[in-house]
Amino acid sequence: MYPAVNESERVTINKLILQVASSVLAFSLLVACNHQQINSSTQEQKPSEVSLFPKNDLMDSIVIDAVNEDKSIRAEQQTEKGTLLMIAKGREELGHLVVSSTMGQEGDQTFQSNYSIIYRQGDQDKVLMELPNYLFFRPSSKKISFEKLIFKEAEVYILTPQYQTGHGVEGYIFAIDKQNEDVFPLEMVNKEQVSKTLLYSEAEPLPSIENNILVVHPPVGAGTQEADAKDIFYKLELHNKRLVAE
Repeated sequence: MYPAVNESERVTINKLILQVASSVLAFSLLVACNHQQINSSTQEQKPSEVSLFPKNDLMDSIVIDAVNEDKSIRAEQQTEKGTLLMIAKGREELGHLVVSSTMGQEGDQTFQSNYSIIYRQGDQDKVLMELPNYLFFRPSSKKISFEKLIFKEAEVYILTPQYQTGHGVEGYIFAIDKQNEDVFPLEMVNKEQVSKTLLYSEAEPLPSIENNILVVHPPVGAGTQEADAKDIFYKLELHNKRLVAE
């Protein structure tokens, strides 16, 4: 026979049991929290992918999150009889910007690959331009659209992958001849300087057509001369595949 336990002893025993249970629970919670912190620390310290493209200054501000081996489409624009596309030819490195700069904001998506600009009709692709080792930043991974402008003799499309630089953005320009439906890139000619891109202001107004002339608002900064801040007017020379400043 066990000795009888009075009410006072019973209360004391219950208190001891509760204290032991509380201590065990607290210890379990502490172990769980430490385990979670270790896992979080391990995840944070996981190294990012290493770029296989040539080094440049912008890469110091980028963390590569993933690599895509598929032929990703980064820009797309339907035309009357085909589609303009910007496609990664192979390895594409996807990442994000870790610090804000003139090129983008912290957290912006980054894309780098060997890209092709093509014109697709049915199962036929015509390569219009190659952009090797091309790196650009975007606020999101949403497909980029080409800006459409209409001349009397041609439709013109502007592709601007990099959305900001702090000193104007560069667009690649392509024309579709209304007469023979030929598709090709256009060169820009300004003061005898020839360029494969159109430089224009990040702020509005965007490039537009007035009286069959392309009107471009140039980038303007603190040191820009008054003469260089005026709108530039380009005439389309379709037979020469170029736009020439007047």
